[in-house]
Amino acid sequence: MHELGIAQEMLKIALDYAAKNNATRITQFSVAMSAAADESEDSLRFHFDHLTRDTIAQDARVDITHIPAQARCLECGNDLVWTTDTLNCPHCSSARIRVLPQDEFKLTSIDVE
Repeated sequence: MHELGIAQEMLKIALDYAAKNNATRITQFSVAMSAAADESEDSLRFHFDHLTRDTIAQDARVDITHIPAQARCLECGNDLVWTTDTLNCPHCSSARIRVLPQDEFKLTSIDVE
């Protein structure tokens, strides 16, 4: 259900931007999705589809780019790119790795007409 709130917030930002710029249509949402995101890409798309109905964003494309998550080894302090396959620090082999705080989903741009 977290995806609903994310989609609502992104749509609000886009609609506010469109109104301030006298846009009549939103044609695309560009979203960056962190590898550390627990949320579902399919669910986010579903909520966008539902929420944009009867708005200037109806039928807008949702373009999602997957970005790596940044992490830090708690043993040696090494910064690394984290993926679901990362089990140990490549520098010291420690399993004590913490993903650094970041937005799991970020609206990076919108296209308007």
